Amino acid sequence: TNFDAKNEVVQDQSVQQELENPVMRQEWEGRLNPKAARMVQAPDPERVAMIISDHTIRYPAFDQVVNQAEWMINEPRQTRARGLVVCAQRNNGKSSLAATIHKMYNQYDRPDLPTAIKVDMTGVRDARSLYGRIMDEMGSPARISHRLSDRELIVQRLLRDVDCRLLILDEVQDILLGSKRERQRALEGWKLLMNKLGLPILAFGTEKAGTGFNGDPHLAARFKEYVLPTWGKNHALASFLATYERLLPLKNASNLGSEENLTLLVKLGSGLLGKIVERIQNA
Repeated sequence: TNFDAKNEVVQDQSVQQELENPVMRQEWEGRLNPKAARMVQAPDPERVAMIISDHTIRYPAFDQVVNQAEWMINEPRQTRARGLVVCAQRNNGKSSLAATIHKMYNQYDRPDLPTAIKVDMTGVRDARSLYGRIMDEMGSPARISHRLSDRELIVQRLLRDVDCRLLILDEVQDILLGSKRERQRALEGWKLLMNKLGLPILAFGTEKAGTGFNGDPHLAARFKEYVLPTWGKNHALASFLATYERLLPLKNASNLGSEENLTLLVKLGSGLLGKIVERIQNA
């Protein structure tokens, strides 16, 4: 109708005036990072897409694990390579952390740079499956006809070719779902790569992931355990939320790091980072 058309014109003019208001632009630019400030003026679907997209935000526990990964990659190769298993409750950022570290060192086509290979251990029960996952990641899918010994040799060659300095294994708690014999075989596969290539391993899993090494005392002695803490109503979370809000193209400030919002988000998210972020994205 003519009324609806006129109403839409009035609304469009109102939005345009808001976008052209230098005071509003100055407020956005001071409150948000440059990219988010520019996106405030974008259509709603584009703003929503940016809000629900992944953002990398550093925090104390994040930095500790990244620093350990950097040491593991850059230190000289050792005969008895070491390992670190990062444990956390589900939805508390461990897989995102694993992906971030992998992204820092995944330029397989750059022979002058050290690389890290990341493998999802979901459903992996033995060494044969582990080698198959590594081969898939390296773009050299395993054949059914490949024996275990064939895969061992192929994987070692592939990892040497890209100067792999760190093997990242995510969801390692799944080895606990196999039989004792299967678990032992999986751990033997890990140990072979650590011994033959001097390759350190950075593993990620749930709270029980560390117990997966109990079947091999020698391997257990090489691995240290680091637990990602749950989040509470404290300065660390307030700082994280304040940084996160700067990345979101919100026309009005939400003050996510305020005491009131901290209390609410910790309660709704059960102290788990993934749930806290999901609550914010769905608000």
